[in-house]
Amino acid sequence: MKKKINSASFRRDLSSELRSFATILNRNLSIVFNDIGALTQAASMCAGNMPYGKDSWGYSVDNLVLRIKTPRKTIPATVGDFLKVKVDFKIGGLCSTILSELISELELNIIISTEDNKLIASWHFDRHIFKDGDGEPEDAHPLYHFQFGGRNLNILQGNHGGILILPSPRIGHPPMDIILALDFVLSNFAGGYWKALRSERDYGNKIRDSQQRYLRPYIEGLNSWFTSSGSRDFSTELWPHFI
Repeated sequence: MKKKINSASFRRDLSSELRSFATILNRNLSIVFNDIGALTQAASMCAGNMPYGKDSWGYSVDNLVLRIKTPRKTIPATVGDFLKVKVDFKIGGLCSTILSELISELELNIIISTEDNKLIASWHFDRHIFKDGDGEPEDAHPLYHFQFGGRNLNILQGNHGGILILPSPRIGHPPMDIILALDFVLSNFAGGYWKALRSERDYGNKIRDSQQRYLRPYIEGLNSWFTSSGSRDFSTELWPHFI
């Protein structure tokens, strides 16, 4: 059953969550994040932003940079001791508890580069936007998906070495707000700090709240394929491999 939402309170609550999360990161991970300002700016934006009308919400995080130790087995092995991870994020939708309404747009770009920007890798995550007239895609296209590369590799100006870059596979993944997105980034690029941070109550509470808002309805949407509840059409949008 759809829950009635006070849109102004919804936006204020999200704004407060983002501001609190920025404080937690700044307190614990100043060695990783040189400047957390992009996250506090997103909190200010979220408080009053209505990109789809009075009952909507949205924010963006631009150029949030982490400095990480170069992971073992990185190729080439001569890239140096540290890498940069730049996070750009945008999300928006309606103030709702229904996932298909809650998120209308979602895009996460993770750009990893050497400190001199001569070598770059990129991962792109988004919510696929279906437009009128679009036919059924030939390949699997989960509603929320990761893919390697994307337009962020344009900076290489065609100098891709021996790498073959394809738009597929698009790897299905649950939707994320910036809190879950940064938890994802930390877990993959700063695992030691991530493990220590997850033991902190404030951090854990923020992650659980976001999982409740975004991860739970995604999992319930998948589960509805196997039950009589929910929309089977929405299930196959989330996971087109269902048959």
